[in-house]
Amino acid sequence: MKKMLSGICTLLLAAFPLFGQDADGALRSRLSRDSILIGDQIEWTLDLQLAPGESARISKPGESPVPGVEALGELALDTLSTKNGILNLQGRVTLTSFDSGSYALPPLYVLLARADGTVDTLEYAGPTLAVDTFPIDTATFQPHDIKGQIRYPITFKETLPWIGLALLVAALVWLLIRWIRMRKQNRTLFGKPVVQDPPHIVALRSLEKTRAQKLWQAGKQKQFYTQVTDALRQYIAERYDVSALEQTSGEMFRDLEGKDIEPALMDQMKDLFTTADFVKFAKHTATDQENESAIPTAIRFVNDTYMQQVKEEEEE
Repeated sequence: MKKMLSGICTLLLAAFPLFGQDADGALRSRLSRDSILIGDQIEWTLDLQLAPGESARISKPGESPVPGVEALGELALDTLSTKNGILNLQGRVTLTSFDSGSYALPPLYVLLARADGTVDTLEYAGPTLAVDTFPIDTATFQPHDIKGQIRYPITFKETLPWIGLALLVAALVWLLIRWIRMRKQNRTLFGKPVVQDPPHIVALRSLEKTRAQKLWQAGKQKQFYTQVTDALRQYIAERYDVSALEQTSGEMFRDLEGKDIEPALMDQMKDLFTTADFVKFAKHTATDQENESAIPTAIRFVNDTYMQQVKEEEEE
């Protein structure tokens, strides 16, 4: 006995089957047509006639009734007509196949419960499904070589993003080159001269910032003297054109000899740098008096030398 297909539907109806019989009385299911092409669909149906008082159960095909044939959904039962209590039913399922060949469909079974309590098994023989391939006219058919890949011309719309990217990169490179050139000339990106504060203003601003930080009061003497002497070295380098930033204190003061600086002011500066060197390099702790006089001494040096410069310019 062939494999029963899944799914059972109960019909609370009864009678003796009359539809779907051949002349010899055999029960048969049928197809809507004899054959199909690959991928086409076809209806597989059976007819059943039942009378009141009896019930029946009918098998349903699964997803693949036989290998190579697929069922598109489950078996659906439709009522065709009712006359004098006799119920005419039709079971229907849609099949398809994607392989050519001849397929013998399995039988469908109906369990019929009669009014007297007996049960009969009705077998509907399965039809044969023929699946054909698409016909090829061998008389006129001519084989051809496989065509190469078609190359379509590039459109302006496709190249537009690349053109935009190239322009953007070129603009960035130009801006970078121009920025480097203008920076060397002490100008802005658009060629305007960069206005820089005079050296004495820069030095005084830096010294006032150091005073406001109150570093030596917080025990940070090394940082305090470093910032004070750095501000003075920057001013001296620009005011007197010496390499004060790279020199030791002794080398810087040797280069300052012969400059028009008051001796008393020069001695105060030497004392300030000596104290700063001891604090920075010899772990010396300066006195409060030395700390308090450091910034005033530095400011006095900047102001006096600047006024000397103004006087010299006026005389010239």
